[in-house]
Amino acid sequence: MTVDSRDAAGPQLRHSFCRACINSCPTLVEVDAGRLVRVKGNPANPIFDGYSCIKGQQQPALHNHPDRLRHSLKRQPDGTYRRIPVADAMDEVAERLSQILDRHGPRAIASYVGSGAAGAPLADPFMGAIMSAIGSPMKFSPSTLDKPGKALALAMHGRWGAPLQGYHDPDVALLVGANPFKTYYGAAGGHPGHWLRDRQKAGMQLLVLDPRRSDVARRADLHVRPRPGHDPAILACLINVILGEGWHDDAFVSANARGVEALRAAVADFTPQFVAERAGVDPTDLVELARRFAAARRGYIACGVGPGFAKSSTLIEYLALVLETLCGHWLREGEVVARTTTLLASGPWRAQAYEPTPAYGIGETMRAGGLTQTVAGMPTGALADEMLYDGPGGVRALLSVGGNPVIAWPDQLKALAALRSLDLFVQFDPWLSASARAADYVIAPTMFYEVPGFTALTDFVIALPTYYGPAQAHGQYTAAIAAPPEDSEVIPEWEFLWGVAGRMGLQLNIKPMSLVPRLDDGGVVVDMARLPDAEELMAALVEGGRVSLDEVKQHPSGAVFPEPRQVVGPAEPGWQGRFDLANADILADLAAELADERAPGQADAQQYPFRLISIRTQHMNNTTVNDQATNRGRPNNPAYLHPADLERLGIARGDVVEIATPRAAILTLAEPDPDLLEGLVAMTFGYGDSPDRDDEFRQIGSPPGRILDGADLADPYVGMPRMGNIAVSVRPAG
Repeated sequence: MTVDSRDAAGPQLRHSFCRACINSCPTLVEVDAGRLVRVKGNPANPIFDGYSCIKGQQQPALHNHPDRLRHSLKRQPDGTYRRIPVADAMDEVAERLSQILDRHGPRAIASYVGSGAAGAPLADPFMGAIMSAIGSPMKFSPSTLDKPGKALALAMHGRWGAPLQGYHDPDVALLVGANPFKTYYGAAGGHPGHWLRDRQKAGMQLLVLDPRRSDVARRADLHVRPRPGHDPAILACLINVILGEGWHDDAFVSANARGVEALRAAVADFTPQFVAERAGVDPTDLVELARRFAAARRGYIACGVGPGFAKSSTLIEYLALVLETLCGHWLREGEVVARTTTLLASGPWRAQAYEPTPAYGIGETMRAGGLTQTVAGMPTGALADEMLYDGPGGVRALLSVGGNPVIAWPDQLKALAALRSLDLFVQFDPWLSASARAADYVIAPTMFYEVPGFTALTDFVIALPTYYGPAQAHGQYTAAIAAPPEDSEVIPEWEFLWGVAGRMGLQLNIKPMSLVPRLDDGGVVVDMARLPDAEELMAALVEGGRVSLDEVKQHPSGAVFPEPRQVVGPAEPGWQGRFDLANADILADLAAELADERAPGQADAQQYPFRLISIRTQHMNNTTVNDQATNRGRPNNPAYLHPADLERLGIARGDVVEIATPRAAILTLAEPDPDLLEGLVAMTFGYGDSPDRDDEFRQIGSPPGRILDGADLADPYVGMPRMGNIAVSVRPAG
């Protein structure tokens, strides 16, 4: 159902919530004749305290933007685009998909659902449904590029029958390359600043491991600043100190884990002196970090995206889980599970460990490189190779929703070549983005205040050890509160996919959103003869949840739902499940890491003496929302260097510089940052465009993904290319 308030008398104030990022801030929205006028945070919500960031507050400018696509487009033979009615686009896309399916088989059709799909709650379920109906396993997402090790490490380590302590009254928090003020990760969702303030007032120690003195590091009780790329060694060092000094929870580990002695042997050479010398820190700080973390019996460790960009995300996240288990950071029998799901079913919770399960080598094998499906999904870092694969089973068509592959995927030149090689590329996009300009069809979608929504996505992340989401069970529903532009033919992504599937003669079944096994594995059968109602579909997706959708609808500002209360129960009689603290793959990775730490300095130090790391900015969510309404006059992503480095290079603030790797080079502007370590270059990813717009870098920024090498893997389990701690050169561009 769509809300159209054009006939309403005067402006109206509506309750809703933002979907520009995972924080999902409750909002009060002024709407006049169906048009967004103003957005602000809702002070009535008990968790968010009226919080809303710049990208949420500026949604009226984005929804009503003159550059927003109001009609779908089709590429012409000369490379230009013309409008195409939605029904015609459905006809043609369905026909071309059917031809590719007949000629090459199901595997030739792939999908990519990016993080922007969070604003369209039915887009991902319907994309999954059409791919399943086609019979294609080639479903890709950012999950294998953005902290993929979380899912793999949990499978390798084993899981507990109840959540981590996490935000449940922590006495210590260790943030490794995480900044919740920019990413809403590592501190409880809602108002991260208020939550951290309140927890620190209550005595929580905030420990930060980050080469940059970020805004969260300024609040830290202890901030350790290593050179990038040494995070696995540092985590191994912390484990070494904790085991060596007996800080671990021996009773919990003895009862619920195996492999502690093998782990002890594997980390024995990661001494504070050895690791500190290589990481450029004080060994006493590493010892102090270990002691403070382990001495507090309630706490958590959150590893951000940066550490996994530089080294194996799986290795880093596994070591983080080991630290959690050694310190007993899991909820125990009798504890109330406050941070639980609302709209989705969860539990029952039990105080018992579950054995590890396969993390990779499951499902489909890629034609290019031999990578496999993992518990985090298909390896998106290898999708470009799959498109360029010249042989049976290669990908010939891509449906892309909620993402901007040309900017988001590493090794931009290869990604562009791959996308242009396809027989069919369909991009759903409200903007004529770099990816849209490479597509055969650009489908203009609705934007999130124009469709209903609910916080089921938050339920997914809080039920896993991710450290996204609020500290309590929170839920909200919103109707569609704005109307699409009057002169438009925009369409919800799911409706377009439904129309294409119907034309292909497919029956769609959407999988219910559930964290527990269901008997109805066939999913919700979609009516293919009559366009379904969006709200009815959403209700079907969360049927049987902990709190009913009807109950959540009774709280327009969003609410905390402590009832029905969930309590951790006892272990099943005779339960023998154990965590694995010494996974064989991980121990081999640790041995390789030790050899790497012992190796001499980087061989390319003379030609590429700097190290490029990634930083985040609050006004953008990955590749989206960089607009004058949100960027406050800073439309580009300068290269930040320590002032001493700029002085040595003879570069001043605002000078044009070239950042280069053996793969490629980009131009950007220089900016001093005394909060960086010397020898580092920090840039924000997600900016820029394809090479034809390189001369606009002052207005749109530069794409760091251009200079990454897709063949240089940071995480071999998921085929994730190295995207941080990149050896680069910096020189004046003249």
